[in-house]
Amino acid sequence: MKNKAIILFTRIPVLGETKTRLEPFLRPQQCVELQTAFIKDIYQTLQCLSADILICYSQQGELRILQDILGKDANYIPQLGDDLGTKMHHALASALKYYEKAVLIGSDLPLIESGDIESAFGILETKDIAIAPTYDGGYYLIGMKRPHRELFQIQYSTSSVYDQTLNLIIENGLSYGVGTVQLDIDEEGDFLELYAALKRDPTLPCAHTRVFVERILEEEMSGEHPAG
Repeated sequence: MKNKAIILFTRIPVLGETKTRLEPFLRPQQCVELQTAFIKDIYQTLQCLSADILICYSQQGELRILQDILGKDANYIPQLGDDLGTKMHHALASALKYYEKAVLIGSDLPLIESGDIESAFGILETKDIAIAPTYDGGYYLIGMKRPHRELFQIQYSTSSVYDQTLNLIIENGLSYGVGTVQLDIDEEGDFLELYAALKRDPTLPCAHTRVFVERILEEEMSGEHPAG
């Protein structure tokens, strides 16, 4: 059995299916461009780690779109299930058939760093579960050494996703460790926070995202609204 897998859980960037909560601040095509930049930057960050990378993709859109972004040699697996929790559980359960540890992350995390992932695998050396929160009450990372379907039987798309999951971890007697908090980019306010973070720290490893975000905000400040 192999040691470690990272599951990048993502939508395929297609019009009308990608970052729709950023509309109308961004046009649909710009939402596609933003998600594409996120995927490129996160994948580059993950490639610095000593773990296999599995791209777990939604089935809205054609796989070739992701292959054009990341290359045909990446490891692609489809998301299976009728709801988000089932899809995430299935992705982790499938990976854990072949790996001792698996960590699943989202794809709206341009500021994620390799240390965030390394920390999660470090937690799994001694704990059952690794989990890392987002500022909006969700989580961007969950890792484990064996499948735990019960942790995904919650109500998603709420500000209590992290708390609900943490309660289930505790109720089921599982040990856990918590990683660093991250910014999840879903809405206009998140986009503006991302811009501010990129301006504060020019060393953040997300070159594709930086180019896109700075261009969009410079258009805004010059009076050309992105959705105009």
